[in-house]
Amino acid sequence: MGRRRKWTFGLVIAAAVVGASALLVYRATRISVTLDVDGVVRQIYTRAGTVRAVLDESNILIDPEDVVLPALDTQLSGGETITVRKAVVVALQVGDSAQRVRTQSVHPLDVLAERAIPVGLYDVIQVDGQSFAPGELEQRRFNATPTHICVIHSAAIRLIDAGQMVVIHTTEADVGRAFDAAGIELYRADRVTPGLSTLIQDRLTVEIERSVPVSVIADGRRLETRALGPTVGDALAFIGLAPLGADFTIPPLETSLKPEMVIRLVRVTGKVVTEEQVIPFDTIYQPDPALALDEERVIQPGTDGKRAQQIYVRYEDGQEVSRTVQQEWVVEPSTPRLIATGPTKETPSP
Repeated sequence: MGRRRKWTFGLVIAAAVVGASALLVYRATRISVTLDVDGVVRQIYTRAGTVRAVLDESNILIDPEDVVLPALDTQLSGGETITVRKAVVVALQVGDSAQRVRTQSVHPLDVLAERAIPVGLYDVIQVDGQSFAPGELEQRRFNATPTHICVIHSAAIRLIDAGQMVVIHTTEADVGRAFDAAGIELYRADRVTPGLSTLIQDRLTVEIERSVPVSVIADGRRLETRALGPTVGDALAFIGLAPLGADFTIPPLETSLKPEMVIRLVRVTGKVVTEEQVIPFDTIYQPDPALALDEERVIQPGTDGKRAQQIYVRYEDGQEVSRTVQQEWVVEPSTPRLIATGPTKETPSP
C-alpha cells in the first residue's frame, strides 16, 4: 500500500515537471510584437513568423489601400513594431457618377489626383458640404480626410449681350441661375434666348436682347416703362398698347425705337351727326306802274327754308378736330319775298 502511494505521487510529480517544461518551451519559442493599428497600441506574444501571419492571427483585415509597415512578408524575430494605417472611405461624386473610394490621402485634391479626376479652373469642389474654388481649396489645410467630396465641372457659355460676345463659366444648372451667379442683371422686358429655364450645356450660346426705357402717352395717362424694338410699332405691341382702327402714333409706327423716346398713341374715334341749317329767303322786287312814285307794297312775305346735312365728326383723344359733310338735302325750300315798287323819281343830272 505504501509503495503504491509513492508510485502515484511520483507520477504526479513527473507529469508536473513535464508540463512545466512544455510551458517553458512554448514560452521560449514565442516572440513579443508591438501592434499599432490607427494609433491603438498593444503588445502581443505570437509564434507567427511574418507580419501577415501576425495580422491574420489578430483578425485584422488588410485592404489594398491600407498601409502596413514593415511589409506583409517581413520575417519577425521579436521586438518589432507592426504599424497599420487603415485607408479612409470617401464618398466621391463627379457629375452624375458616384462611388466610394478608400484612400490614405488627407487633402481633397490629393484624393482626386489619385483617381486621375481633372479639376478645371472654374470648377467647384464641395468638401463635406462646403464649396471651394480650386485655388481656394489648394490653400486650405486639412487635418483629416473628408468623408464626402463632390466635383462640379463648369461649362463655358457664349453670351451675346446687346451685340457684344463674352464667355462665362458656370457650374449652375440652368441659364437663370448662371446669370445670377455671374451678376448679370436683367429687366423684366429683356428677352433671353433660349429661356432662363434652359439647362446648361457646355458651349451653349445665349443671347440677351436688351429693352430700352420709353415713355408712352396713351388713354389719358403717361406710362414709364421698358420695351423691345426695333420699331415704335414693335414697342407698343410688346407693351400691349397697339393702335386700333384709325389710331396713329407720334412718331410714326415705323420709326426706329431709341432710348428715352416719348411715344404718343392718339386714339381716333368718330361719329355721324345730322344737322339742319336755315335757307334764308330771297327778296324779289317787281315794278308796278299802278303804284305811286317810290311806293312799295309787299305782295308775298318770304319764309326761310331748311337744309339737312349728314356730317362725320372726327375726334382725337376725345377732342373734335374736324367735320366732313358726307351728304345734304333740302328739307323745306324757302319762299321768296315779293315786293311791288312804284316808279322811281329820277335824280336830275348835275
